[in-house]
Amino acid sequence: MGKVIQEVDVIAQFKYDGEIIPLRFQLINEDGKPEAYSIKGYKRIRHKSPYKSVDDILVISTTIVFECQVNVQDKLSIVRLYFQPEGHIWLLGID
Repeated sequence: MGKVIQEVDVIAQFKYDGEIIPLRFQLINEDGKPEAYSIKGYKRIRHKSPYKSVDDILVISTTIVFECQVNVQDKLSIVRLYFQPEGHIWLLGID
C-alpha cells in the first residue's frame, strides 16, 4: 500500500472540452519546506466505481485518477494523483 499525502497543491491545465492535464504539484517535506515536481508524463486511469485504490482511497464515479511520471532525485518515479471535484481536493499517492 502506498503513502497518501492530502495536502498537495497542483497546477493543471483545463482544456475546452473539460479534460484536465496535470502539470506540476507541490508538497511540504518532512523539514517543513515546499518541494515542487514537474510531471513528465501522465495517463488518466479509467475505472469502474466505487473501488479502493492501491493507496486505500475510495474512488467514486466523480474521482479522476492520474498515474504520473516525475523525476525524484534524478530517478523517474510513478505517483498517483486523485482529483475529487466535489471538494476541489487533490490527493497524492506514492509508493
